Amino acid sequence: MKKTAFQSTIDKFKQMIIDGTWAAGERIPTLQQLSKELSVSITTVREALRILENEGIISIEHGRGMYVRNDPLLLKDPTAELKELGDISLISLLEARLLLEPRLAALCAERAADHEIKKLRQLADRMIVQMEKGGSFLETDLEFHQMIVAGAREPVLSRMNEAILPLLQEGRRQTNTLPNMRTKSSNYHILIAIAIEERNSEQAYLLMKSHIEQMLEPLKKAKEAQGEIDRN
Repeated sequence: MKKTAFQSTIDKFKQMIIDGTWAAGERIPTLQQLSKELSVSITTVREALRILENEGIISIEHGRGMYVRNDPLLLKDPTAELKELGDISLISLLEARLLLEPRLAALCAERAADHEIKKLRQLADRMIVQMEKGGSFLETDLEFHQMIVAGAREPVLSRMNEAILPLLQEGRRQTNTLPNMRTKSSNYHILIAIAIEERNSEQAYLLMKSHIEQMLEPLKKAKEAQGEIDRN
């Protein structure tokens, strides 16, 4: 059965979000622009966008414009196609982070200079603001974790982290697209920064461990479920 123009418009908008044409937090073009681009009526565009708003995919802010919400990939199972970082899976990378980063956070709480701890808290606060505004906080995220590495004062672990830094950058770019992860990530960063600020190494360790596990476990479950489907 041929799709209606209305359904085709909805599908087109969703695909533009999935493939990154419209990024999380990005302002969507006007009704007039979209109508012209898709060769459909403004009414069709308006109603299609209203459906996306009802599904929690976009936000229509009167007087400001229309924006892709912070977690737009709720419209798609992000684990359906686990992207590979070369020949390294996202799951493998997160497992490596789980071995490395909680210890770095604990050491940072013990050894970081006061000015480093102050900067860490500033970065965590900045991530909250960027998340609330719907913008990207990837660069702030990367800077936050590198500040922890610097504050840990552990040259061997620092070199290990540096060796996989390109993988960590790409991995964070991918994990930030997981459902609700932008909100979870920014909240965890605040808690981790506070634990380090209080020089509570055990709490910093546990929070960083939980932060990474929150990303890792859903991916593992999805992979296991896919394996069950393939065997059947």
